[in-house]
Amino acid sequence: MLKRIFLAILLLFTSYVPAHSAEIVNVEYVHSLIKKVWNIDVPYYEDSLKYAANMEYVLKAVDKANEILNGTPTTDYGSSEYATLYAADTVATIDAVNRLIEKQNKSSFYITTTPTTSSFSFKISAAGEYTVDWGDGKTDTITKTDTTNTTYSHTYDTAGEYTIGLGGKATAYSSSTSTAAVSFLYNKNIAEISGSLGKVFSTLSDGTQPRFYYTFNNCTNIKGNIPENLFAGITGHPVSNMFDNTFYGCSGLTGEIPESLFAGITGAPAEGMFGSTFERCSGLTGEIPAGLFAGIQGAPAEEMFQSTFYGCDGLTSIPENLFAGIQGAPASYMFYMTFAYCDNLTGEIPAGLFAGISGAPAQSMFDGTFSRSINLIGEIPAGLFAGIHGAPANGMFDTTFQGCTGLTGEIPENLFAGIQGAPASSMFNSTFNGCSGLTGSIPENLFAGIQGAPAEMMFAGTFSGCSGLTGEIPADLFAGITGAPANGMFDATFSGCKNLTGKIPVGLFGELSGAPAQSMFDSTFYNCSGLTGEIPENLFAGISGAPKSLMFWDTFFGCKNLTGKIPESLFAGITGAPAEGMFGSTFERCSGLTSIPAGLFAGIQGAPAEEMFDGTFMGCSGLTSIPEGLFAGIQGAPAQNMFSDTFAACSGLTGEIPTDLFMGIRGAPKSSMFRATFSGCKNLTGKIPESLFAGITGAPADSMFYDTFRNCSNLSGEIPLGLFGNFTSKTLKFYMFRNTFYGCRGLTGPSARQPDGTYLYNYFNTATTSHVDNMYTGATGLSDYSSIPAAWK
Repeated sequence: MLKRIFLAILLLFTSYVPAHSAEIVNVEYVHSLIKKVWNIDVPYYEDSLKYAANMEYVLKAVDKANEILNGTPTTDYGSSEYATLYAADTVATIDAVNRLIEKQNKSSFYITTTPTTSSFSFKISAAGEYTVDWGDGKTDTITKTDTTNTTYSHTYDTAGEYTIGLGGKATAYSSSTSTAAVSFLYNKNIAEISGSLGKVFSTLSDGTQPRFYYTFNNCTNIKGNIPENLFAGITGHPVSNMFDNTFYGCSGLTGEIPESLFAGITGAPAEGMFGSTFERCSGLTGEIPAGLFAGIQGAPAEEMFQSTFYGCDGLTSIPENLFAGIQGAPASYMFYMTFAYCDNLTGEIPAGLFAGISGAPAQSMFDGTFSRSINLIGEIPAGLFAGIHGAPANGMFDTTFQGCTGLTGEIPENLFAGIQGAPASSMFNSTFNGCSGLTGSIPENLFAGIQGAPAEMMFAGTFSGCSGLTGEIPADLFAGITGAPANGMFDATFSGCKNLTGKIPVGLFGELSGAPAQSMFDSTFYNCSGLTGEIPENLFAGISGAPKSLMFWDTFFGCKNLTGKIPESLFAGITGAPAEGMFGSTFERCSGLTSIPAGLFAGIQGAPAEEMFDGTFMGCSGLTSIPEGLFAGIQGAPAQNMFSDTFAACSGLTGEIPTDLFMGIRGAPKSSMFRATFSGCKNLTGKIPESLFAGITGAPADSMFYDTFRNCSNLSGEIPLGLFGNFTSKTLKFYMFRNTFYGCRGLTGPSARQPDGTYLYNYFNTATTSHVDNMYTGATGLSDYSSIPAAWK
C-alpha cells in the first residue's frame, strides 16, 4: 500500500522525465495522504518545509512511515543498497522505493536463526492472511481459514543463519485457553527475535484477543533482549492464560524486561494471565519494572502470577507498587512461586506489596512466593499479609519464605493475625524453612488463631533450618490444636534450630488425642542441640493406637544436650504391630541420655518391619546398658535394615549383650538386617550370647552382618557355635561379613562356624574381599587366626 501511495505522490507532483532530487513536491499532501490511508502521523522534518520540499524529503517521509508500520527502522538513509538519497532521477527513485517496500513491508516480526539451521518450523492457530519470508529468497503466502493448530515448515538448501520475516494479519483466534496464536515451542533454531508479533496477531475489532501460551517456551537458544514492541498491536482486556509460559526457559534472553511490554493490556485480571511468563529466564537482569502490570486493574484471578518470575536469578529488586492495581479478595495460587529461586533479588520485601489483597485466604495463595530468593534482606514486614482475614486454606503459606537466608530480625508477632479458624493441610509447611538469618524467639501467639483438628503436613518443616532462632519454644505455640493426629503434622517442625534453648514444653503439641499418623513426629527436633533437660514424660500422651511408618523417625536426632533417662511411658500409647521406620534414628546422637527403660517399646507387638530400629540409639554415648526384653514383642521373620546401627557408637554401654535381645526374630536373612548393630560399642563386655541370632536360617543377604561387632574390643570368650544361625546356601552376598569382628581383640577360641561345626571360611570357600573383607582384622586372639584365609582378614 505504501508503494502505491508513493507512486500516487510521484504521479501527482512530478513527471517521468528525468528530474533531480531537488524537485519541489507538496509536502502537506504527502503527510495527509499517509494519514488518510494508514492512519500514521509522520512528523514534519522542518516547519519551513511544511508546504514544499524536494524528493529527499518525500523519501524520508516514506521511510518513516515504513518504520512506524514495521516497528523497526527500515532503511539507513544514504544506503547504497536503495540509494534513496542519491537517486539521479525520479525513475531510479521509484525503482529504489519499489524494492524497499516490496522487501520490507511484508514482515512485522523477525527471527534470526542459529548458524546451523537446516530447517525451520512453527505453528499458527489463528485464521488470517500471512506471508513468511524464509530468508533464503523464498516466500510463502498462507491463507488460513480456520483456527486449528497448523505447522508450517521450510527446508534450506544449505545450513546457515537466516533472517525469517513473518507478516500479515490474523482475523480469528482459537477459543482454547491452551492454544497459542503462534508457537515456536521447543524450537532450538531461534537465535534472536525482533519486531512485533502484535502487528500480525493484534486485538481484533470486536475485542477478541490472541494468546501467547507457550509461544517461546524452551526456545533456549534465543539471545538478546525482549523486543519492547513485541506485543505492540495488542490492546484491551486480558484473557485467561494470555501470556502463560510465553518465555519459559528462555535462559539466553538478556537485558531488562521492557516496562511497556504489556502496556496495551488494560482491564481486570484473568486466570493464569502471567503464569510462568518469564519462568527460568535466568539471563534477564535489572529491576522488575514498576509499571509492568500497570494496566491490570481489578480483582485477583486464580494463578494470575503463578511462577511469573520463578528462577529469574538475574532480576535485582521488587518494586513496591508492582501489584498496585490488584484490589480485592484473594484467589487460589495467586502468588504461587512468583519470585521463587530469584537468587539475585536484593533489598527488602516491600511492606505494601500485597496491600490491595483483602479477604479470606485462598488455596496456596502464598505458596513458595519468595522461596529460595536467598538475597532478599531485612525483616519480614509485619503487615505483609494484613489484608488476609478468615479461615485457613490448604497450602496457604507453604514454603513462602523457604530458603530466604538473607531475611533478618524477628518473626513479626502478628504476621498471621488475621487467620482465624480450623487448620488446613500444609498451611505452614516449611514457611520459614532455611531462614537462617531470622533471630529472636518464636512469637508465642504466632498461630493463636488456628483452632481445631490437625491437618496433614500442617506444621511440617515450619522452622526447619532456622538456626538463628533463640529462646525457648513457647509452651502454647500449638495450643489451639485439638483432635486426632494427621500425617506429617510435625514433620521436621524445628529441625536444625540449634539455638533454641530450654526444655521441651510438656504440652507443646496441644490437645492431640487419637491414633498415630504417618511421619507425625519425623525429625521434629532434629539437631536441636540447644534443647536441654529431660524429655517430658507425657509429650506424646494423647497418641494411642497402632504404629504408623516413620512416626518417630529422627524425632530427637542430634539433641545432644537432652539429659537423663528416656521416660518409660514416652510411647506408652503406641500399641500394635510394628511399622516401617517407626523408630529409625529416634534418639540418634543424643549423647546426654543415660538410660533406656526396659518397657520403652512394650506396646509394640508383632512381625518386624523394615528399618524399624535402624539407628534408634546410634551415637548415644551416655547410655550405660541395654535392658533385657527391650524388643521382646517383636516376633517374626527378619526385615531389611531392621537393626542396622541400632546401638552403633554407644561407647558408654557396659555389661553383656542381653541373651534374649533378638529372640523373637526367626526366618530367612534380609539385607543389612544386623549391619553395624553394635559397631563401636567398645565397653560391652562378656561373651556374645549363644542364641543371639539363633533364629536366622536361610540363604545369605547383602551386608547382613557388615560391621555388626566392629571395634567391640572388650567382648571376650568364644564366638558361639552357629552364632549366625544356619545358612542353607553357599552363595555369598555383597559385603555380608565385611568387618564383622574387626578390632575384636578380646575374642578367643575358634572363628565363626555353622551349627555343624564347619568353619564359615570353609563353608563359603569361594569368598572374596567383596564379601568378607576385614571380617577378622585385629581379632588375633582367635585360635585359628593363622588359618583364616587372607580375604577374610
